Amino acid sequence: MSIDLLLQSVDHKFPVREANLDGQMLSGLSLNDGVVLSSSFRGSQFTRARLTGMTFQDCDFTGASFADGCLEKCIFVGCRAGRSDWRRARFTQSTFMSSDFSHSNFSETRFSQTTAMRCVLDQTTLRGATLSQSALMDCGLADVVLDNATLTNAAITQADLRSAQLTGLHCDTILFSECDLSERDLSGLMLARANLSGAKLNRTNLSGADLSGAVLAGASLVGADLSSATAPNALFVRANLQTARLRNANLTQCIFVEACLDGCDLSGTTLAMAVFTRASAKFALFAGADMSYALMHHAKVDGSDFSGSRFLRTDFHCASTEGSLFVTQRGSALHTVPERAVAELYDASRVIPLNGVS
Repeated sequence: MSIDLLLQSVDHKFPVREANLDGQMLSGLSLNDGVVLSSSFRGSQFTRARLTGMTFQDCDFTGASFADGCLEKCIFVGCRAGRSDWRRARFTQSTFMSSDFSHSNFSETRFSQTTAMRCVLDQTTLRGATLSQSALMDCGLADVVLDNATLTNAAITQADLRSAQLTGLHCDTILFSECDLSERDLSGLMLARANLSGAKLNRTNLSGADLSGAVLAGASLVGADLSSATAPNALFVRANLQTARLRNANLTQCIFVEACLDGCDLSGTTLAMAVFTRASAKFALFAGADMSYALMHHAKVDGSDFSGSRFLRTDFHCASTEGSLFVTQRGSALHTVPERAVAELYDASRVIPLNGVS
């Protein structure tokens, strides 16, 4: 098929099937509202092309170049595009499904309202790319390069990012749901308002990172380093922080409800107004921590060290403190209120009515 026939078919809304345009020069081409099926564009040049409303299914773009192109409302399904070039391209409201973009270059590319689902992006370069209101869902991201990329209101789900390059990554309001970032060096990264629910961050270096307002509900942070991290208002509900290091971190108003902090180092940490209701923090180190107005209701802090910590109406109502050290701590603490403790044990379902009358 010639380029002219391709243009005519698209203009007349006639689906293009099994076309072979390998190695063709298609630079600056404009294609609108067409359908291309099972066609080959291996090594073709689409530089500066403008594609709007195009659908490509089972097409081969191996080695093709879309550098500086503009793609709006386009769909790629089951396509092969290994080692393709998309540098500085712009994607708007586009979709990629079950396609292979391994070893491709998306440096400085801009994605807006664009989604990639179940795609292969192994060893793909996204250096300096911008993802806004976009998502990479259940994609292969082995050795992906995200250095200096900016992710805003974006999502990466169910991805193994243990081999990803993330130097200088900037995130604001991003979803990293069920991603594996274990043993990665994320020190100093901007992760404000990131949703890391269920993420694996075991032994990850998050020292100095900005996690302000982040959601880490159910996340695993065993042995992680959050020293000097900035994380006010972060949510650690049911998170596993065993043996994690949080020295000198800012954890003001953080929520640790039902979290596990056994063996954690929280010395020098700001925990003002933090909530540890039903949390387990056995043998943890709180030395020199600021625990003003912190709530430790029903928390288990047996064997923990509170030496030199600052209390101000710190509430240990029904907390288990057996073997804990409270040496040279400053300020005042609130202890168990018996009447309240009894009331909390009340269970209406177990009350036996008088004379058997309900």
